[in-house]
Amino acid sequence: MLKKVFLIFSMSFMLLSSLTLLAQEPTSTEGSENGKPREEFNKKFIEILAAKDEASLIKAIETGNNEVKALAFTALTQNGTQSELAIVTINRYLTYGLSSFNKNTSDVYVRNKAAAAAATIKAESSVYPLSELIYLDNSTSNIIVAIYALGEIGSKKGTAALISQLRLAKNSAIVNEATIALGKIGDPASLNDLINLAQNDRYSLNIRNAAIDAIANIKADTTSASSDATATQ
Repeated sequence: MLKKVFLIFSMSFMLLSSLTLLAQEPTSTEGSENGKPREEFNKKFIEILAAKDEASLIKAIETGNNEVKALAFTALTQNGTQSELAIVTINRYLTYGLSSFNKNTSDVYVRNKAAAAAATIKAESSVYPLSELIYLDNSTSNIIVAIYALGEIGSKKGTAALISQLRLAKNSAIVNEATIALGKIGDPASLNDLINLAQNDRYSLNIRNAAIDAIANIKADTTSASSDATATQ
């Protein structure tokens, strides 16, 4: 009787052990590819496409997962692209995922890399989507990269979005980056806000010094000055 009980117990234990091991095994090939191996695979994939041509990288952006998209944007800029197709693709992905109801955290990473690409290419057509990103994105990192890109592009069309960040004052890092970008653009329309910032004791001396430097980079608006002179004659 004891032998039977022991045998049944042993068989039950072995069955339980087998089921436990089965549960721990990956249920699909997808699961076994997560983590470092998958990351290395994606990097190798993009390196090969980058060595081929720009069209292959853009195809990867359009069809790949978010990690592939982000890597492809970085590769595009490293290749020194200035093509219209690349610029159009970058501009479209600057607002990628912002309009969807269910926000995907990996979309944030794609927008970040698209903004970094826009900063490198410096196309004026990127100003509007970069401004839209600044207004709508909740990621501080993305906002800062987009602000930097507007400064690099240097178009006065980006002034309004940058001034809005001075006034919103979400955090010091954003205010500092917006101040530097306004100094690069040198639009007289930002002068009053920069003067106010330079005198604002809420901010560190580093930020206020950045405001002073930005003011120094703003050239007098000769158009309005000549108009005023003509009106007084």
